[in-house]
Amino acid sequence: MSMTSWLLDLVCAQRHRMKPLFALMVAMALLLGLSALYVGPGDDSYPILVLDVVLVGGAMAFFGVAFRYCTKREMDE
Repeated sequence: MSMTSWLLDLVCAQRHRMKPLFALMVAMALLLGLSALYVGPGDDSYPILVLDVVLVGGAMAFFGVAFRYCTKREMDE
């Protein structure tokens, strides 16, 4: 078994936990959007906002793609 196949099996074994994590990421994105209304490019907290946007966006993309892949893989089996 290759390392990639092993990692995909490991991620897909946790598919039932991805829905709540994705919902948490959506809630975090909404709160982040709310805070973006009050933070501008000149503020001291702006770099933290940008970092949070990257992290939350990356996590949402990962969990969305992983859930879709694992669901498709489960349906094929």
